[in-house]
Amino acid sequence: MTNIVPLNHQQHAALKVQDKKDFTRFKEQHLIPVVVQDFIPLAAEFPIAFVKNTETGQFTAVAMMGLKPGINLYCQTANWPAEVIPSSFFNYPFSLVKQSEDDDNCFVCIDTDSSMINNDSGQTLFDDKGEQTDYLKARTEHLLDVAERHEQTSGIMQYLANKKLLTLKSLNINLAGEEKLSLNGLYVIDEKKLEALPDDEFNELRSKGLLPIIYAHLSSMHQIARLAKLQINLNKSSAEN
Repeated sequence: MTNIVPLNHQQHAALKVQDKKDFTRFKEQHLIPVVVQDFIPLAAEFPIAFVKNTETGQFTAVAMMGLKPGINLYCQTANWPAEVIPSSFFNYPFSLVKQSEDDDNCFVCIDTDSSMINNDSGQTLFDDKGEQTDYLKARTEHLLDVAERHEQTSGIMQYLANKKLLTLKSLNINLAGEEKLSLNGLYVIDEKKLEALPDDEFNELRSKGLLPIIYAHLSSMHQIARLAKLQINLNKSSAEN
């Protein structure tokens, strides 16, 4: 359960936050939205693909943390097993909520039902004068930074879509003969279309700094094999239990 409310110094003066790498709240979310600034580090662990909102046509970049909907292979326990972490994971238990649909101003909110929240130990949010602590200021700055990066990422996704570089890809995975999975609805950069771009358009990608993230995405798809191995291990563990 969650109870997300706007943060204020009167109601939440006594709250403290215990920072910990417990991401089990994502254990049923196998596709995690990410920002382009995360592509290069995350590509060493996760496949990075794109999904399309059928209503708006907008593309979202995601790190694949599972092969089956409802199963995040990395977040089943409180022990995070990877060396890299999506920057958005560090938002919680805070979030930004727009004051209204037509207003860019946001409330900083907090999930008061989070296990990271208590009144006894951890990082304080407000000082004795009701002013934000340096910790809360830093957390707020991170929220704003990630939100800005998501906006940048959305713009880049739209740019790549306009260039007709995104193509729908179906993946068929055989889990060591035990199970066959078909992954649908994922988009990737079309390497043939990328290579066929006229020099001026390819140079435009370079001048915009997009080539490193494109190549990070393409190389990340080799991590599908890592996910398959993790799924096989989870299947064996479940069978034993």
